[in-house]
Amino acid sequence: QLHQGPNMKQFCLFSLLFGALSAAPLTSNEVATRVVAVSKSKPELLSAAVSGADPDLLRTALTDADPDLLEVALTEADANLLKVALTDGVAPENLKTALTASRKETLATALTESKPELLRTALETAKANLLATALAEADAAILAVALTQSRNELLTVALQDATEENLKVALTPARRRRRSVPVHLF
Repeated sequence: QLHQGPNMKQFCLFSLLFGALSAAPLTSNEVATRVVAVSKSKPELLSAAVSGADPDLLRTALTDADPDLLEVALTEADANLLKVALTDGVAPENLKTALTASRKETLATALTESKPELLRTALETAKANLLATALAEADAAILAVALTQSRNELLTVALQDATEENLKVALTPARRRRRSVPVHLF
């Protein structure tokens, strides 16, 4: 087996980036995401992303991701969960939502603690606005429970049928919830 050291991988990534640059102008975000990919990634996570990803999902990640969130995905994720997030069947809009609307802590939780089948269910079946609510508002520990203990069909129900406010209630501890109705003391 031919050993591909860092130089070979860097050459391949450079070739990929050069091809992309010569084909069409890149936006500043696309440049930033590619800089993250080639300079900040853990090698095993970049390998997982470029070797097994659905090309359209990889394009979504490299085009639309918040560079700080892409860095979380490429430095903190479990390689198998990253592969799940980038495989055929995942809704591109949901991947975009995860890589733009998450907090770093919730994205890291989803990509390190989930059961693979539950992460796939969330990324394939969620309504984008509810996935955004979950990843932006959830307490990381409660999100971990949802992504490790749920039954697939019940996770689907929560991510398709809940109101945004009720999903916030389900995913946050009581001490973090804000009252939607003003309290009058007098």
